[in-house]
Amino acid sequence: MEIASLTMRPDAEDTRSAAVEFALTTAFMATVFSLVRWVVGTMPATATARELSMRVAVVSVIIGFVIVGFACSPPGRFSGAHMNPAITLGLYAAGSFPGRRVLPYLLAQTAGSIAAAVLARIVWGSPLSGRPVRWTVVQPGPGWTGASVAVAEAATLMVIVGVMCWMTARRPGWPAAWLVGGLFGLQGALLGTLTGGSANPARQLGPALFSGEVHLLAVYLLAPVAGAMLTGWVAHRLLIPRTRDFGPATVGTTSP
Repeated sequence: MEIASLTMRPDAEDTRSAAVEFALTTAFMATVFSLVRWVVGTMPATATARELSMRVAVVSVIIGFVIVGFACSPPGRFSGAHMNPAITLGLYAAGSFPGRRVLPYLLAQTAGSIAAAVLARIVWGSPLSGRPVRWTVVQPGPGWTGASVAVAEAATLMVIVGVMCWMTARRPGWPAAWLVGGLFGLQGALLGTLTGGSANPARQLGPALFSGEVHLLAVYLLAPVAGAMLTGWVAHRLLIPRTRDFGPATVGTTSP
């Protein structure tokens, strides 16, 4: 099977699907930003690093369940509920997502990230844009360089997309939404206070643009895509010998 061309013109169904993806991404990211504002943003100045880690883990676990809810909802089943450009491009590289939908989905997810940041700021006011929340932008912990963050972000998506491709080829009956949501929640809990645990370019884009915190922004945008596409490309050639569709089960994701 050859991967479909990105230049194919989307049809009306593709446009509707991208519109749903925009709505899902906006709602999902607004939920994430709100969780960060109320769980992490209310942490006292005297809080310890352990308390921060616990709060980040709580947010990440909740986000994992939120991913499952969005993916299993009727709109999620209609669009696939990627809510993550890296997932869209990874599935495209795996030959499991039509090329004509890639650009509309990427635009929808980008716009959704920005719209969600604006919406959260309107709803929650200045606490969202002030410290320590800073529009909920993520940054790496002490000692983490751009290279180490890039490796961690890419590896995270390699694992997640690899699991998705393996399930599609070998265990199509498994609950993909639950497994993928669990993986995103786990990576956020483990890496949130280390690398920032973004694992989603849309997770970082809107907050970075509004906060002005663009340190390592290119890493957070490109590394997950590189990891996802590399794994998808390998799976397309070694694991998935014929066309298969991921269908409604997948996957948005992010972390605090």
